[in-house]
Amino acid sequence: MKKLCAILAAGLAAGAGCGGASTDAIVPYSRENNSGTYMYFKEHVLNDVDFAAHVQTLPGTASVVNAVSKDKRSIGYGGIAYDKGVKVLKVKKDAGSAAIEPNVETVVKGTYPISRYLFFYTVGEPEGAIKHFIEWTRGKEGQDLCEKVGYFPLPEDKRSKPSEAPPAEKKTITVKGSDTMVILGGRWAETYMKAYSGVTLQITGGGSGTGIKALIDGETHICQASRPMKAEEKKKVKDKHGKDPVEIAVALDGLAIFVHPSNPLTEISIPQLKVIYTGKVRKWSELRAH
Repeated sequence: MKKLCAILAAGLAAGAGCGGASTDAIVPYSRENNSGTYMYFKEHVLNDVDFAAHVQTLPGTASVVNAVSKDKRSIGYGGIAYDKGVKVLKVKKDAGSAAIEPNVETVVKGTYPISRYLFFYTVGEPEGAIKHFIEWTRGKEGQDLCEKVGYFPLPEDKRSKPSEAPPAEKKTITVKGSDTMVILGGRWAETYMKAYSGVTLQITGGGSGTGIKALIDGETHICQASRPMKAEEKKKVKDKHGKDPVEIAVALDGLAIFVHPSNPLTEISIPQLKVIYTGKVRKWSELRAH
């Protein structure tokens, strides 16, 4: 690791051109705090320790990837489907563990250290066209789309069986929440509406927190979330609507760690991510001690 970090620091220095700033400095990018990805990263990587003040927050994984692709010193994280123009690092649970690449096998089996489910939430059990759409996303056609878009399908034992034909009446279904899931939700909607013309699906992002608030306030039929709802959020749904929210796993995601393509690093451990994002390490050359 010592030799690797020396190569890393030298490589970054050779690739200068970041406005005169120290090329050994680590520039960490994060999602904003209403994001389910932010909450998942804080809980599972930082162990609920606060992010350092110098960590730059951006609205959406696409923005994180765009920033990392332009800054040789940077590091970021987000849904694996956004891995264009950046390098994705293998991740180690700890210093003594093997480095694991996020792919369909490692994520579905759970060997990739920061794998997660992606969820739909409804107020009470879904019915009618809403139920049919959700079951369709969890069936063969919907799950096949997961892989085509760059996400990972549910294990076979968690998928839905084909259901009956959708209700004959026309229906507009609103789906709001996770920016991580917007690409997938959009492809699901596009494909589903071609097959079932009586249903209109409206997909919007804004973050998991935004989607959960919309569900609580009765402003969306389905909330997309890249993290589980908290107990207090579930209580608000019950208090407002008299029904419990229903959690439905619809896909899997490997939380990817992004660096600039010129970065010599190929792997990183969760403890190393923690010291970067909590501010204990701010130079690439210092990462070897962790």
